[in-house]
Amino acid sequence: MNIVVLKGNLTRDPEIKVVNTGNGKQSSVVSLTIAVNRFFTKANGEKAKESTFIPCEAWDTGAETIAKYCSKGDELLIEGCIKEDRWETPEGEKRSRLKIRINNFELQRKLKSDNNHDENKPAESENNPF
Repeated sequence: MNIVVLKGNLTRDPEIKVVNTGNGKQSSVVSLTIAVNRFFTKANGEKAKESTFIPCEAWDTGAETIAKYCSKGDELLIEGCIKEDRWETPEGEKRSRLKIRINNFELQRKLKSDNNHDENKPAESENNPF
């Protein structure tokens, strides 16, 4: 089973491009990176935060939607699978990279409750101890 569910913030604006998929067909693909935080308490009782930066991609309608409505700092809940890209450098070195292939996603935003909040601002996590 290869299922991944992550919630994190976009580290940059999504980058969309159109690629040839063969047989004269084209598809949209969007590349993005999300920062996922893990909060924990050290052995000495000090609270700490660890961030992991995870490359992701979405295709077709999902790619177009993410590119249109998401930007740096937005909080995104994604469901997808781990995908490995493999390639060889011009020098003959074999390389690989893991990334998340997004199947479903939700943009996490708080509803505007008063004039002091911007509806485009990412939602604050209620579980964030900081």
